[in-house]
This record gives sequence, structure tokens and C-alpha cells, in this order.
Amino acid sequence: MQIILLTHERELTRKTNTGQLALAAFPEEVKSIVWSRTAPDNDLVAMLASQQAKLLFPASDTEPALSNAQTLLAPAQSTLIATQRMPSQVVILDATWQEARKMLRQSPYLKTAARVSLPPLMPESAFILRRNQQEGGLCTVECIIALWRQCGRAEQATLLASLFTELNSHT
Repeated sequence: MQIILLTHERELTRKTNTGQLALAAFPEEVKSIVWSRTAPDNDLVAMLASQQAKLLFPASDTEPALSNAQTLLAPAQSTLIATQRMPSQVVILDATWQEARKMLRQSPYLKTAARVSLPPLMPESAFILRRNQQEGGLCTVECIIALWRQCGRAEQATLLASLFTELNSHT
């Protein structure tokens, strides 16, 4: 499974950006594309349109948040990863909650993308370096760890969890 981080430009300079942990540790499995409102990445748009890639996002605004965003999506458009075959590519919005909502609102290709979500009973976020802006919200790296655990990549998930614990302890 390839993870594509659609990264808000402000995340590029934040020392608390957890997506950077995954990019550094797993450059073959995780890549980043900088989000642009006016010039979206053509390959990403095509992958989402063809459903080759799916957006990791909550199935509805009543479910726990998954990446760094909340959705207003109709439940029929989304499936729980636990009950379906894992997609080969998953797109995660790498941004704060406010930024991710803006990204979704201003990107028609994200609004219409096929979505997957984590099971609704995920543990609370352990991220302490930033104030969680959405109850039940997970940071980017916690989403990747959960995805990898679900698809049987326990070794990678454990390594990433260790890196996250180290980053998170630098308060």
C-alpha cells in the first residue's frame, strides 16, 4: 500500500508535522504532494478520479475523525477499511483540521473522491505537541500506523509508532 500525503504548504515548515516521520522512514511507501488550490497535481487527480487511490476520511461527520479533517460526505460513498480489501493507494490530508477542511472545500477532486475510513472505535490520539482541534481526531502518522496495522504491516507500524513516541516526547 502506498501512502500519499496531500500536504498543506504550512505543514512543510512545522516541526510538529508527523507526516515527515513516515516520509523519512519509509520513502518507498510514503510520498508527499504539496496541495495547491489553483494547480492540483494532475496524476493525483487522475488516480482519485479512476479510484486507483482513495481518500482516507471519516464516513460522516458523526464518526471519529481520521486524518486531520472532518467530512460532510454521504455514507454511501465511503467504506470502512476493516470490512473491505485494502486500496493500493491511500491519500491522507496532511494539515491541521482547519486547513484540511479548506483543502476539501476548495478541491472538487477531493470532494468527489472515493473514500475509505478507519473503524469507528479507534483509540484517542496520543499527539500532545499540537492541540487536537477535533475530538477523536488522529494525527497523520497515527492514521498511517492504524492503516499499516490493519493491512498486516505490523513491523512498519511498530517502527513508525516508536518514531512518533520519540517526537511526541519532545515537549
